[in-house]
Amino acid sequence: MTANKNFKRRVRERARRTGESYTAALRHLRRVDARERSVQWQRIEKSDFSYAVHVPRGWEEREPNLKNSPWETARFVDPDDRRHSLIVFRQPVRPGRSASEIAEGAQHSLAGVGFVDFEISDVTVAGQAGARLDCARHDAGRTWAVREYFVVVDGVGFCLGCGSAVPEEDDPLFRSIAERLELLDLN
Repeated sequence: MTANKNFKRRVRERARRTGESYTAALRHLRRVDARERSVQWQRIEKSDFSYAVHVPRGWEEREPNLKNSPWETARFVDPDDRRHSLIVFRQPVRPGRSASEIAEGAQHSLAGVGFVDFEISDVTVAGQAGARLDCARHDAGRTWAVREYFVVVDGVGFCLGCGSAVPEEDDPLFRSIAERLELLDLN
């Protein structure tokens, strides 16, 4: 029931945002979801950072950009389609801080570099209670949407920073990446 309810919500949101009929939005999102179900995954373990991430087969790993953040541990791109990417962050967290509080801190940082339209919501990440931060940057008629998934375990914060020029199409993909995140033994 929940999955169906969420899917219907996504259809209504798309129809409202694009101006297309409910049926057209439904048809589009069914195609997107079917494409997502056909994805073949590759597992990349980062034992030094206590996680494993699953990305679509064919995505390439790039060197972390420590100028972007000293907590960046990996970045992945689709070499054939630069409309989406993934960055993984790992950082120590003060005791008692929640994933939502970490997301609020990230919101302030992203606002400082031109992102707007912020929304924080509760989600499940790697089987744990987490938070999702959505925002976008609009530049020269283009939009770059960011969806960041946060989870905190044993004083360590993990963030999956998913970026997309086609957020509607990438929504199922990003949800699957967040669900498949594996947190390894932190000891």
